[in-house]
Amino acid sequence: MSAPSIDGDATLLNSIFRKPGRRWAILAVVVVVVVVQMLMFLHATTPGIRLNPRPASIHNYHPAVHHDAWSGVASVLFNKAPPPSALSGQQSNLRRCSDIPIPDSYWTVQDASAPAFVTIPSNRRIGVDDTVCVRVVVPAKPTGVFLAYAPFPNTPWDSVLVDLVGEHSKVSVPVHLQPVKDVRNTYRDSTHIYEADVRLRDVDVYRATGYIEFRGGEWNCEGGLAPVDYNPELLYISEMLTVEVSDPQNSSPYSLDRYMDLPLCTELDSDGRWVMAAKLPFEPHNIPLPDNHGMVWLPYMCRLRRMAYTDYTQCLATRYPMMHWFGDSNLRRALKKLTTLGRWCQTGEEQLTRPCICEDYKEEFTRFNSTYREMLIDMDPESGGHMLTDESADFTTTPAGMARIYFHKWEGLSPKNKPAWHKSFSKGMTSRYGTPQVAVVSLVNWDAAFATRGVFAMELRRLLDYIERDYAPETEIVLRLGQYHCCRSDHDPPDTRGFSRLRVEYFNQYFVNAFAERFGASRSLHVWDVATITERRQWSHRNESTDCNANHARAEIVETENQVLMNAMCN
Repeated sequence: MSAPSIDGDATLLNSIFRKPGRRWAILAVVVVVVVVQMLMFLHATTPGIRLNPRPASIHNYHPAVHHDAWSGVASVLFNKAPPPSALSGQQSNLRRCSDIPIPDSYWTVQDASAPAFVTIPSNRRIGVDDTVCVRVVVPAKPTGVFLAYAPFPNTPWDSVLVDLVGEHSKVSVPVHLQPVKDVRNTYRDSTHIYEADVRLRDVDVYRATGYIEFRGGEWNCEGGLAPVDYNPELLYISEMLTVEVSDPQNSSPYSLDRYMDLPLCTELDSDGRWVMAAKLPFEPHNIPLPDNHGMVWLPYMCRLRRMAYTDYTQCLATRYPMMHWFGDSNLRRALKKLTTLGRWCQTGEEQLTRPCICEDYKEEFTRFNSTYREMLIDMDPESGGHMLTDESADFTTTPAGMARIYFHKWEGLSPKNKPAWHKSFSKGMTSRYGTPQVAVVSLVNWDAAFATRGVFAMELRRLLDYIERDYAPETEIVLRLGQYHCCRSDHDPPDTRGFSRLRVEYFNQYFVNAFAERFGASRSLHVWDVATITERRQWSHRNESTDCNANHARAEIVETENQVLMNAMCN
């Protein structure tokens, strides 16, 4: 089932209020919320503007941060509050979630018909780069959930999707909610309260939108449990609940007027936002191509330039003549763009076809064979890439003036690999296919869908051992995260996928933590954060993926993901 409009559903709320037995309980909750919000609104002021520190990259991880990768996932994934800024003293009147008490009445809502609601108890008139506290209260409600469903330790019972959306810019900022540190949040049948400090960088008036995806741990299809139907539950969100971000001195470093002055991007995980290309104050040909809605991805701290694939291939030949890529069909789609020098799914007519929107497995493609498990692709700046078919060639070296990509197609580290993924690794990778300057490792898409966390942890340790054994410390490692997942459950037989939004996020963070703990102090690690690129899209744009069970990014988003990679490698 598709999710309801994230902007709300008055019809549903009205039907709830028509039932006499529910009116007073609901009105009591609403009155508490509105009174608290009005009090905070009356105390609102406009603080000064603060500069934001550079976004965290993989280099900020340290092996000592989390002694056990799984235990560290919850604290990182559900504790994404931004660090204090360089001028944090100017935020003394704003208060973070940790400074704002939670009314006792929030915990004692027991009426099963009382709606879950969103509240913003902090200052709601702020400056650029300041934060607001967003809370969601989910009253206890009998769900009829089979008790086998449960979240991972220290993660939420409920999967709650909330965004702050700019009324004018349509900039969408995800709210990464975390459970409040209270023992009541650990009980299945208790009221649950979640919160997050959300940083806002673009001048606008923001409204909260969202819904509950799952209750009672139903987001976590662990151990072969079948996916639960996706039946979103609307949140009560007051019309008064807005956040105004202003820049009275017109000095914001994130202003689009200053975008072309930013340094070129050299990292793969820079935070950003989607902006209408037609409203840019500069020529859009200087930046990557727009998506299917005319929106362009613009990082906050650096500038993406539109890099020609010929230039990128020349850069590879000069700086990275040998690369190893390990990944699933999402990397295959990225390679189709690379090998055709950007011509795959390039025209507007092509972009409306099924292979460009979702499933390209059966598409006729001449540059390489999509069914092969292992292949070598030689990249030429003028003609693009072609699969090497000469079995007598030296697989360990790259022809002069070219770049070579060894591509290993796998279904993550899941049991779906036939043969098992480690069969090839046990034969030695670099001894057969050369020592690369860069190794790209893409995981999670299949793992979150088909593997338990125990199997994933065990297989990932085995992969780390192989990398440590085979790859020189000088080889840079790029970790490509799993694609953002949203807005549906999979019931497509015979291989029903068990992934969900939170499950993919959780596996992504474990993936990063495990590599950081093993190699963070000894190797160059980079996170190719394709998940954030999609998560930052407007909800209606993200929701288009409900028609794609494989959860592939459409070709226009693949282009943006590739531009992030190409800029980071060659700027």
